[in-house]
Amino acid sequence: MFWGGTAARICDAGEAPWSGDFRRSCVLLLAIVLFGGRSTWSSAQAIAPLRLNTAQEIAPFRFTGVEGYTTTRYLHDNYSTAQPAGGLGAGLQSRQGQTSLRQEAFVMTHSYVYHPNLLSLDIGGGPILQTGSSSTDSSDTRIRGELYNFTGRATFLRDKPYQGSAFFEHLNPTLNVAPGQVLAQENTRYGFDFSLLAPVTTVPIHLDATRSHFQASGSDRIVDDQIDRLNLRATKSYGTLGDTQFHYQSTRQESLSGSPNLPVQGSTSSSQGFNADSRFKFGNERQYDLTNMVAINTQSFTLGRGALAERRDMRMFFDARARHSDQIHTFGTYNFSTSGQGELGTTVNTAAAGVNYWPIPDLATTLGARGEQNRTTEFVAQSRGLDGSARYRLPLPVGIAQASYALRHDQREQQAVAGLTPVIGERITLTGTTTVTLAHQRITGSSVVVSNASRTQTLVEGRDYALSVVGIETRLQRLVGGNIVDGQEVLVDYSYDVGGSFAYQETAQTLSFNWSLLSYLNIYLRHFNSAPRLTAGTSTFLLNAIQSSLYGARVDVPLRRPFEIMLGGSLEGESRQETIAPYRREAQDVYVQAEDPFFGIGNFRLSAHRARVDYENSLQNVNLKGYDIRFSSRTWFGLDVSADANFETDTGTPVTRSRSLASIKAQWRYRKVNLTAELSRSNETQGAVERTRDLIQILMRRDF
Repeated sequence: MFWGGTAARICDAGEAPWSGDFRRSCVLLLAIVLFGGRSTWSSAQAIAPLRLNTAQEIAPFRFTGVEGYTTTRYLHDNYSTAQPAGGLGAGLQSRQGQTSLRQEAFVMTHSYVYHPNLLSLDIGGGPILQTGSSSTDSSDTRIRGELYNFTGRATFLRDKPYQGSAFFEHLNPTLNVAPGQVLAQENTRYGFDFSLLAPVTTVPIHLDATRSHFQASGSDRIVDDQIDRLNLRATKSYGTLGDTQFHYQSTRQESLSGSPNLPVQGSTSSSQGFNADSRFKFGNERQYDLTNMVAINTQSFTLGRGALAERRDMRMFFDARARHSDQIHTFGTYNFSTSGQGELGTTVNTAAAGVNYWPIPDLATTLGARGEQNRTTEFVAQSRGLDGSARYRLPLPVGIAQASYALRHDQREQQAVAGLTPVIGERITLTGTTTVTLAHQRITGSSVVVSNASRTQTLVEGRDYALSVVGIETRLQRLVGGNIVDGQEVLVDYSYDVGGSFAYQETAQTLSFNWSLLSYLNIYLRHFNSAPRLTAGTSTFLLNAIQSSLYGARVDVPLRRPFEIMLGGSLEGESRQETIAPYRREAQDVYVQAEDPFFGIGNFRLSAHRARVDYENSLQNVNLKGYDIRFSSRTWFGLDVSADANFETDTGTPVTRSRSLASIKAQWRYRKVNLTAELSRSNETQGAVERTRDLIQILMRRDF
């Protein structure tokens, strides 16, 4: 600050108008202060060399670099769906597809105004010419468009403790949104960021704000989202003691996204969240660890003309650990969480403490205690328990053996004031046609409502998804030919049975044995039993007594001759006898892979797997078979080739399902030229419904 004030006074005292030499001297002196000067008198010795370097860098405007690329992309995306007539099906067969040729040029420039540390500019853009066609069963449409990419960022005072930037970008990327599915998207984003750093502040602060608008239209997905986001981050350091990180985020999203085959209702969601995370270490040997976290979040949805009640969540978590010696470690945790939405509310308090003790190096023991209180609008429950374990490791002449025993005892009391508890907005991801188990048990099937992540669309059971019940679990499955994209996240609302007012005790024991031979062979056994006993009241459902025996083996053997390959596999079986849903399970897999290029050509991996689950009182069994093939090679003149193929079929349920995906990719680089090509085909079947997708992509890029 001394140098800045002195420089300003000297310049103010100059001639009016300034002479050329005097004006250049003032600019030079201010530049030294802003970009190279120090606040101490001792830096005067460095003025002469700094004058030469700074004079070379100062300019009203100067380009520092230019880079860019040109690309040509060809895309062919076509899929067909065949399903039986009647019901919720849309017909016997439907086809949709798109073909496009996209040519793009992009140039990025780098420059600064007066000095790189004062204002640097990164500005780029270029035109996009896109032609193609789109076809459905009822129409064919020719597409021709002139698009553009543009991005610009201005960075202020780059190396100062007070720095920031502002940016704007308009881009048209091509995205892979699901296996074998490509979507051309238009993104517009703008915003700013600002930072205050040391020595201006002892608490570094980072602030950024953005507005983003994403738009796209495909054969089975429409994207139209506007997102406003504000982030504020700060970190307080306490030296070797630790630090605390603060984060505040505010998000507002307006959405009209969804499937083109369902009505879309506009939704607006907003959320605010605050997190404080502290981690400390104490003691002469830093043997004490303390972690605590506080999180506060609110979220609201507005749907069309209605609105969901605002959701409010808060959580506090504390974790303390101590290493008293090499033989004794202790820990204690406390967790408080509360959640409310409209008339629904939940408050949970959980505490636990324990000790880990190693009387000898090969024997590890633990002892712990815990307690929990759960208060909701529908019930109040308290539980407490003890647990302990011992694990012994024994080196043998051949391999290492390990045996362990664990005992757990719980006691729970519950007072119910309502029969059902609602759940709003459980997030799950549906991949392929694999079933996903919902978080709570004993769910009322008629209460389940599934919507997309932005709640712009409500999905239909039997057309978009299927529900199945196994024992006390409810499972959700994506249906082929429906309006859920492979890998899509959905929200699930439902109600589950509380169980009435009752109390019970439960004792669970686990006995395990493991033997390993280096990294080649591992054999394991495990027996588990749990025996709940009703001690008061009446439960509306059966308590589930369990006895489970599990065995398995894993082998991985390297073979040196005649080739460097790895051969391996696993075998696992389980017999689970329980009150509600007893079953038997088997799983096997085998693989072979080349560790080095096979015959100097490339690496490969072949694998096969099988899983079988047979329930005694359910038709939702599993009889899964599958295989995978992977190959990669680096051939002549920098050409890389990779191929993948996988197939999976499940005949365990009344409706047989299968899924396959095959793709081959090639990439060639020569200096600044990059050529990539991809060909893929995916197929999904579920009963009589079949969906097939073909994708061809070719991209040529030239950097300069």
